[in-house]
Amino acid sequence: MKKPVLKAYYGGIFFEFVLQDRNADVVIILPGFPGRNDYNEIIEVFFERGYHVFVPRYRGSYQSSGTFLSKSPVDDLTMFTRNLRKGSAKSLWDMKKHNFKINKIILVASSFGGAVASGLVAKEPGFSHLILASPVWDFAKHNENGDEQDLEHLTSFVKRAYKNCYRLSFDNLRNRAMKFKDINPVNYIHGLIDFPVLVLHDPNDKVVAFRHTKEMLTNLNKATYIEHYLGHGLNEHLINAFWKEIDKFIKLNYI
Repeated sequence: MKKPVLKAYYGGIFFEFVLQDRNADVVIILPGFPGRNDYNEIIEVFFERGYHVFVPRYRGSYQSSGTFLSKSPVDDLTMFTRNLRKGSAKSLWDMKKHNFKINKIILVASSFGGAVASGLVAKEPGFSHLILASPVWDFAKHNENGDEQDLEHLTSFVKRAYKNCYRLSFDNLRNRAMKFKDINPVNYIHGLIDFPVLVLHDPNDKVVAFRHTKEMLTNLNKATYIEHYLGHGLNEHLINAFWKEIDKFIKLNYI
């Protein structure tokens, strides 16, 4: 990538970003749990296709301030999005203010970020498209059959392996996430019924079962599903493999 990935804050929320030299649509990428340290490759995938790209870090993760899930991530991301729409960000490298102009805002999320992104779209107007990879739709239903990722075990692992990357005060991600009404489908489904949603989900996914996506798709009037067998989550290989289909979805729903 010819341009460096810049780093900045909106309030206490840290984010990385890279900008086009012209007006452009924005892609906001919401990580899963735990999110990776380096998103440069997936940032490049979208940047090289003409998008401004932003990757915010959840409160209490990596360089963002606070404690993870001490409040709803939808609230923090609402603040983040409203600041983004103002069209400027100050790079922490040289403290230079970068101004930019945006057209549409496309929200891309993976796994844990699926319910967060869905809640954000329902609560905050102004997004044009929602692209989800292996999303968790409803934490209350996750692993109810014992055939998905055990989120209590995952939480314990993150506490051991990501000590300086996640600040946690709970022992089970599933139970903690269920406390937030805005990432419960009962409260966000109304915002997605007629919203353009693209879902990429491997039917053999053992982390987040495909059956939840299959059930949810029946409730969404403008949903598109891409079947693939590249495993769980979002990465540059998945985006590159299905870029024609993703691009078609964006263009068909570009209003």
